[in-house]
Amino acid sequence: MKITALALSILTLFSSMPVFSLELPEADKEYFIAAGDVININVQPAEEFSKEVTVQPDGTIEIPLLGSVKAQGLRADELQKILTAKFSKYVANPTITITLRKLSSNRVAIIGQINGTGYFEYHEGMRLLELVAQAGGPMDNAKTDQIRIFRSVRGSGDRLSQEIVKADLKAVFNGKMDKNIQLLNGDIVYVPRKPFYTATKWIGEAFMPWATLLTFLVTASIIAKKN
Repeated sequence: MKITALALSILTLFSSMPVFSLELPEADKEYFIAAGDVININVQPAEEFSKEVTVQPDGTIEIPLLGSVKAQGLRADELQKILTAKFSKYVANPTITITLRKLSSNRVAIIGQINGTGYFEYHEGMRLLELVAQAGGPMDNAKTDQIRIFRSVRGSGDRLSQEIVKADLKAVFNGKMDKNIQLLNGDIVYVPRKPFYTATKWIGEAFMPWATLLTFLVTASIIAKKN
């Protein structure tokens, strides 16, 4: 009877204890990862590959050993499965735990030929010109009439897809304020480079050294003939 009573006491104790699970929190399961999110990735038994990463404006994260991995638009459990499969090539029976440490909130990003690339706080009614001004303005080699805005839109099946919005900042600079596009939370603005600048840079880096060398050889040859 004493043994039976002891067994019942143990069962009662365990039944009153909280149940621990390795599953992701319910909120994380339903959340689609976005640019700007900070993700804590824990890898076992290879702790040295664990890392806290930020989802870049292009939607990727940089993982030790794996390199660049697309994360934007995925749920945490989907990313977990992808990383588990990738790490399985290098680590025996890996266990990947993902924690969303910080979710992007009210932010937009600007990249490309701009003086201050990065994330900026977003507010309702924010427009392209305001963001560009906060980022320090475009560089001299920026092609401001062909700016692209990458916008995440939720489609069928609650999946995220990318929509590209064209913007003409040059027209805005010329006073056409109707071209000053209103931004949405999460937008990523890309300012491209002028094509001729790329060609000029190539000439400067590839052709000019050879031209200088040729000039030197011709000059040296003329001096040698005179002597």
